[in-house]
Amino acid sequence: MAGGQGMNVSSTDIAIIGSGPAGLSAALAAARAGARVTVVDEYIKPGGQYFRQPQARFSQVDERVLGKSFTAGRELIAELAAMPNVDIRLGTLVWGAFDEGILEIEHENQCERVASQRLIVATGAYERPIPFPGWTLPGVITAGAAQTMLKAQFVLPGRRVMLSGSGPFQLPVSTQLLKAGAEVVEVLEAQPASTFFRPFPQPWRHLDKLREAQGYFATLLARRVPIRFGQAVVEARGDGRLEEVVVARLDAQGRPTADGRRTVAVDALLVNHGFIPSLQVPRILGCDTRWDVEGLCWVACCDADQRSSLPTVFVAGEITGVAGHRVAMAEGQIAGLHAASDLGLLTAEALAARLQGPVRSRDRHQSFADHVKRTFAPRAGLYETVTADTVVCRCEEVTAGAISAIAVEWNGSLRAIKQCTRAGMGQCQGRICEATVARLAAQASGTPLHLVGRDTARNQIKPVSLEALSRPVVP
Repeated sequence: MAGGQGMNVSSTDIAIIGSGPAGLSAALAAARAGARVTVVDEYIKPGGQYFRQPQARFSQVDERVLGKSFTAGRELIAELAAMPNVDIRLGTLVWGAFDEGILEIEHENQCERVASQRLIVATGAYERPIPFPGWTLPGVITAGAAQTMLKAQFVLPGRRVMLSGSGPFQLPVSTQLLKAGAEVVEVLEAQPASTFFRPFPQPWRHLDKLREAQGYFATLLARRVPIRFGQAVVEARGDGRLEEVVVARLDAQGRPTADGRRTVAVDALLVNHGFIPSLQVPRILGCDTRWDVEGLCWVACCDADQRSSLPTVFVAGEITGVAGHRVAMAEGQIAGLHAASDLGLLTAEALAARLQGPVRSRDRHQSFADHVKRTFAPRAGLYETVTADTVVCRCEEVTAGAISAIAVEWNGSLRAIKQCTRAGMGQCQGRICEATVARLAAQASGTPLHLVGRDTARNQIKPVSLEALSRPVVP
């Protein structure tokens, strides 16, 4: 035991993991109903990716760069911070959950347990990278990482920037970089223009989305930034850091073609092929998950109340399917209200009245999210940029060739791949490589992607020091 101190145990009515749009909205809905709420987030500022707030040392910020999401997030966070029944714990990692209703957390090398009557998991999503030769060079990062650098620290990833990937997320990132002073040389969209601009159902219900997209396109046009459809970066080159990229056209299956390849000088490349739900916490809790055929990822199961397969655990936001901040906020509100109702803080009439707005919002915005998911799911051909000597697991430096060889020998077994190559055993615990490893295993063995499976979720979700773990529990 270090310093004679022990591990504290605290209690709350409702514990919420994650302070992004879903977590903050859940906290506000539950707290307004009278619940004692504890919000836990491993980052030092609340808001998640969408409501990302600058670090405290910045006394003045350029709201043009941060966008409307910064102001909306600031107001939501301020309202929660003023509520006496809300405790927001930042810089605090949820690293495990061994018993129902009890979270294992760590803050500044001190472990603690939080016991709650209801738990809301709103852990969000992380980016889906598709490797290619040279993607480990300094200067190659994800688009979300670049946005975080800009929003939190006002740091540009480079001066001459290219974006390559698929989906609407590239539009706000590129316009924010332009407003911050970067030169965006090109935006590469893997989907053809006919797919990108495919009409979606009931467009009159989503005029806000159309106006938002119009603003992004207007900014890119005014700055003369070309958007090239049906193209992607297939190689990054440089001596010690990124200096240039190789761009290829893609065929109908997303495979890079040999004709018309070109090189472009850049010092930063931002890649993004969508997002994958962060399911480590719900999985170790024992919540059911399912394979999303259209989104090509696993998602947390829930009913219309956002209740998981465990009656005391709710799930909200991107872990139920990546759908954007509006759906996440609506799901968070629904989860928070039902959790408060479970504790007897809302009558049936009051619950029904408060649910009307968020339920309508969830249904409306989910229809647009479903269109985006169907349109921009990564095509199998994109993975043909992964050559045999391309590093797939960056933590353990495992190549695609090594993964494919074990996949052939062991009929696509992810367990065998992990044991034989250590792919997924590094500090990120497979967050970066698992989707690619599964895809390579499926291709090499001929097994359908959803039947390949995934790694086992285990405590500790992220590393915790032995010093912190060694302290005894103090009731």
